[in-house]
Amino acid sequence: MFAELVKALDEKKSALERELAAIHEKDPSQTGAGQLAQDAVENERRLALINEQSIKEYKALWQSFTPPGPFPCPFCYVFHKKISPLKPLPRVEDVEPVKCTVCGETFEIPVELLYA
Repeated sequence: MFAELVKALDEKKSALERELAAIHEKDPSQTGAGQLAQDAVENERRLALINEQSIKEYKALWQSFTPPGPFPCPFCYVFHKKISPLKPLPRVEDVEPVKCTVCGETFEIPVELLYA
């Protein structure tokens, strides 16, 4: 399960890079330049937070949790240093989704990797 959540961080990093590139391509005269600048700053901040050190810190936190206690959300921890529980949702075929009770992000974990 840990590997799947780290994978979600990598996917989030790629999405932030794409969003940042799209922001830089927009014409500020057609959209709010101030909002574009704020979005760019926030995306750059989040990109900088997804790094080897933050993943190591998340792994140490992860290892301190044991079932049946809820595991912590990787996004809340990496972006805000908050420990937010992941709540299991009803299983769908061979995937068990978990949802953060704070940020609302949903992660789909293959059942065979649930506690691997």
